[in-house]
Amino acid sequence: MAEIVLGPLLQVVFEKLASRFLKEIANRCGLKDEIKKLQRALRTIQSVLQDTEERQAADKSLKLWLSELKEVAFDADDLLEEFGPEAMMQENDSSLTEQESSIVPSLRPFITYLKRLPELKKIRERLDVLLEERSNFKLKKKDGEKAIKSEQRRETGSFVIESEVIGREDDKEKIVEMLLLTTERRAIEFVSVIPIVGLGGLGKPTLAQLVYNDERVIRNFELRTWVCVNDDFHVRKIASLMIESATRRRCEDLMGMDAVQSQLRDLLFRRRYLLVLDDVWNEDVDEWDRLKSLLKLGAEGSKVIVTTRSAKVATIMGTVCSHHLKGLSHDDCWALFKQRAFANDQEDYPNLLPIGKQIVKKCGGVPLAAKTLGSLMRFKRKPEEWLSVQENDLWNVCETENGISPALRLSYSHLPSHLKGCFMYCSIFPKNYVIKKEKLIHLWVAEGLIQSCEYPMRGTRSSEERKSPEDVGNDYFNDLIWIHFFEEVKKNSDGDVIECKMHDLIHDLAKSVAGEEFFIFEGDCLPKNLLEFDTRLWFAILNHLLF
Repeated sequence: MAEIVLGPLLQVVFEKLASRFLKEIANRCGLKDEIKKLQRALRTIQSVLQDTEERQAADKSLKLWLSELKEVAFDADDLLEEFGPEAMMQENDSSLTEQESSIVPSLRPFITYLKRLPELKKIRERLDVLLEERSNFKLKKKDGEKAIKSEQRRETGSFVIESEVIGREDDKEKIVEMLLLTTERRAIEFVSVIPIVGLGGLGKPTLAQLVYNDERVIRNFELRTWVCVNDDFHVRKIASLMIESATRRRCEDLMGMDAVQSQLRDLLFRRRYLLVLDDVWNEDVDEWDRLKSLLKLGAEGSKVIVTTRSAKVATIMGTVCSHHLKGLSHDDCWALFKQRAFANDQEDYPNLLPIGKQIVKKCGGVPLAAKTLGSLMRFKRKPEEWLSVQENDLWNVCETENGISPALRLSYSHLPSHLKGCFMYCSIFPKNYVIKKEKLIHLWVAEGLIQSCEYPMRGTRSSEERKSPEDVGNDYFNDLIWIHFFEEVKKNSDGDVIECKMHDLIHDLAKSVAGEEFFIFEGDCLPKNLLEFDTRLWFAILNHLLF
């Protein structure tokens, strides 16, 4: 389902309202009060915008409210564009009467601005109506990226049926080898931390489970503990879960931090332990440092495995090179698919096998996608049913609660608003298209998706005020690389990624959340429904086709 992301657009409107030129015009033309009212209304909406964007998928009326807000924001952006210095320079004298033009030449643009005052009031009144309707949805204020997401999360444990896992033998051996390696630790290293990094759905927890239950690993460590972290990276919670996993006894909820720390110290003291921290999203170095200080009492050779989708998290926590989990081969994906799609009746349906092999190509090496598709086809035995799946996008046929769609949407939901807009924009490119970083950043800037640092929103660090839009766009690009939404294609001599592409499933995700917000280029052809799109896209069209 397409999602509406308004953060970048509202940022553009904020910047135009805060411009020195508009302030001067407002003071001279008596628009100051109206501009302030508009700013207050937008700030009030901005304070609940994150909650609105997160809940829109489950609440149709809220999404309609957000759609109306988007229309008002676009109209405000268009009108404020006419209050800029460029518009004043290009103002056609024919828009004024001869009598008006003959009074004082320097007043011509201000007379034009005064004529637009009713339009400004109308936009502000529309915002006021939306603000009144806001109370119907009980929206909550959230503190940007610090807010905890509301999605229900899948919890993992250490149990695995090894016979059902396909294609991870080499990965398992590499991790086991790292765990059994005993080298002299440097003084600054409290324990060896091995990050397993990769796209959602690749099977990072499964790999960790295989390693955790390997006989060699069991013999090597006196103590093994498994903690599924998710969003909630709180030291007390993680320490309590470590104790529960090791002792198989529930930690009392009323225990204070000091009691939990004491129990954990007693548990780890001079024992070689293995700790698995599964599904970590935390990028707060201080939080990690607080947990790290509790893990120092283990014996020589203690190890921590961290599974994460973010290369940034791996850099923060890892003490050794990350293990980057890749996709499975086509044969392994086919074996996983058959495991789910056919019980013991594969021989009874030879006509379905060639169609199934084509369906598996949609998986792009992602095991969760292969299992999801296999489960979907388990009770379908008509060739036309299989052909229908083959001919449709994976996203349109796999909307199950535990399938690949929710797994990848989780990564999208963790993006801050400004990155959501930039990611959605990338749906304009065809699958397997090699995207040049410099060109993409220019397109983001032209589309107003880069949050300028000249007039930052509240909470923006002052050190960012000196960054150009291109520098900010470069940061956005790198952030999308960190979380594997972009795959590296080419680096320059300094080691910076300058060309990338998107995994097919990530491209499907971008199309899904973008809906009709952007159109998709197929080769150099314009889409048939081009006339239905907003004129703001024309600049991006010309850039893509001509440069």
